[in-house]
Parts: sequence; C-alpha cells; structure tokens
Amino acid sequence: MRPPPSRLRRQAASNVMVRFAIALCLGLATAACSTLPGPRSFTLTPGEIERQTEANLGATFELFRGLDVRRPEVALMPFSERLQLTWTVRVSDGPSGTPLGVAVALSGRPALNAARNGIKLTQVTLEDVRVTGVPMLFSLGLAQLGERKGASLPDLPLLALPAEEMTRRQVAYGATGVAVTFGGLRVDLEPK
Repeated sequence: MRPPPSRLRRQAASNVMVRFAIALCLGLATAACSTLPGPRSFTLTPGEIERQTEANLGATFELFRGLDVRRPEVALMPFSERLQLTWTVRVSDGPSGTPLGVAVALSGRPALNAARNGIKLTQVTLEDVRVTGVPMLFSLGLAQLGERKGASLPDLPLLALPAEEMTRRQVAYGATGVAVTFGGLRVDLEPK
C-alpha cells in the first residue's frame, strides 16, 4: 500500500531540508578550516621602528658616551619602496664653544633577513650628511663627507620582528614579505 500523496510531499520536503542543513554545515566547517585565526599581516609604525632601532643599536651607542645621540627619525617612501633613517649626534661643546651637530641620513629597501625573523635594509644609500656648529676653517675637511652623498653602503640589519605578532592564538606564523606603506612597514604572514 502506498502512502498518501500529502505524506510523500512532506517526506520529500523533509529530505530536502536535511540535505540543505548537511550542506550548510559542511560548507561552514570547510570555511572555518581554511581561514587563519587572525590577520594575515601587521604594520610597524614609524615610531615603533624608531624605538626598536634605538634599542637594537643601544650597545653601539654606548661607545659614544658624552654625545647626545638621538633616536633615528624614520621617513616612509612608499612610491619607491624605501625607508629613510636620519641620525642626529650633538656635542655640547664644539671646537669654538658652540654646540656641534652631525646628521646622517641613510635610505634603503626593507627586506626580510635570511631567517625571516627580522628586517634588514638592502640597497643602502648615503642620502645626506650635515655638520653644524663648525668654524669655517674646520669645515673645509668635512666638505668631503658631503661629496660621499649617493654612496652605496652594505646591507644594514634594522630590527627583529616582534614575537607577539609571530604567535597568535597558539599558532606560529612566518613572515613572507615586507612592504613600505603610508602607515609604516607592512609584514605579511602565513602559518608555519
């Protein structure tokens, strides 16, 4: 004996609903497995770059006791994919009793280091050297520093990537690339 047609329609509709629910659950499970538990990149602001560069080079600057060594100023150049760092060093008593200052500006293209746990500057160029507070007699010898503008320098290790950005929700990430943006250095990530 065949069931009545209304019962067949209800059973068919029920089967369609069950199939739809199963497909929806499988789709959501697949989407959840394919997404990362967090953003795929982070950005280091110029202030963070300045602080970390100052901390990394702190031991080097200990050699210059008695000098006022300023934290490097960072300028972002997104169109040329470069980063410029300017260090200013001041001595309170120069040769003529006036404060003596030297500002050195370097620029380079940021890239990941070989271990992919830090950023280095490649294609480093000496952009500018300025000396202030030097009498004219002494400045003749320092003019040669200005002639070195545009000189190529070796790669410069810049900073280590922050550990808290490289591990999120118990997932370890590896850096895959770095780019200069208007907001800072964007570091792209992928899970290891």
